[in-house]
Amino acid sequence: MKAAGVRRVRLYDCRHSALTFLAVSGVPGPIISAWAGHSDLSMAAKTYIHPALEDLRQGADKFAELLG
Repeated sequence: MKAAGVRRVRLYDCRHSALTFLAVSGVPGPIISAWAGHSDLSMAAKTYIHPALEDLRQGADKFAELLG
């Protein structure tokens, strides 16, 4: 990473990014859990999935659509 001039990233950090990407891309929870190696979505959801502000905006947009 130093030779490439990019910041240091641990594989663990990549796991968080990958599972968050799957979640905000609409992949169903049970599939995300399977990718994470968990039998229960709650572990993956509370530990690894970190939606960004723009992802949360999707929820606001859906509520706005519902409420007209």
